[in-house]
Amino acid sequence: MTTAAEPTVEELTVDELAARTGMTVRTVRFYAGEGLLPAPERRGRIAYYGAQHRMRLDLIRELQDHGYTLAAIERVLARIPLDASAADFAMQAAMLAPWTPERAEELDRAALERRAGRRLSRDELDLLIALGVVERVDADRFRTTSSTLGMGLEMIDLPVPAAVLREAAAVIDEHATAVAEGLAEVFRRGIWEPFRRSETTDRDQLAAVVSRLRPLAVQGLVSAFGRAHDRAVRRTIAD
Repeated sequence: MTTAAEPTVEELTVDELAARTGMTVRTVRFYAGEGLLPAPERRGRIAYYGAQHRMRLDLIRELQDHGYTLAAIERVLARIPLDASAADFAMQAAMLAPWTPERAEELDRAALERRAGRRLSRDELDLLIALGVVERVDADRFRTTSSTLGMGLEMIDLPVPAAVLREAAAVIDEHATAVAEGLAEVFRRGIWEPFRRSETTDRDQLAAVVSRLRPLAVQGLVSAFGRAHDRAVRRTIAD
């Protein structure tokens, strides 16, 4: 007598998928309703979910732990093809992990001022936002880290015109963006593509490589800036 085939490991009901990813069924259905998951395969009245659903949910949970908003996660997932491999997801998770161990906190105005240890005028708050020290989430909510906020407060307390600080921040942001995009492309060609071709899914090894590259890249950037600054000063004196 033949019996119905049992679902394989990668053919999960919504309850099994929720259990495998550490989420509730309601949360899984919410993400599906938001378009973050591809449609499941239906057999009669039962919907089955596979590896793509599981890996996407694992990545969603990890990015949320890193502080990514739902809108940001949606943009990330939109760039991942439906036939992406486990290696693709592992690389995405490694590359999107924060460069600094300190996670940004979301605070209201009162909590931000408590963290700053002082009242912040509108001009001071606007300057901190312009410098990239504080990110405005909405009308009365902000995102920052303790170390970044401390650095920003020191900057705005310097006897330097706000216009100079804004201009300097704009220069730094412009070139930092170019450097970051260049490094991302180098990492993609030199690490991601070889990683994909090897068909390996050793995520721990990949994460270790990327985490070690990050401080080395930062040290290299600081050293390069120092050399560039010295050259610029010498040119200014020569002129």
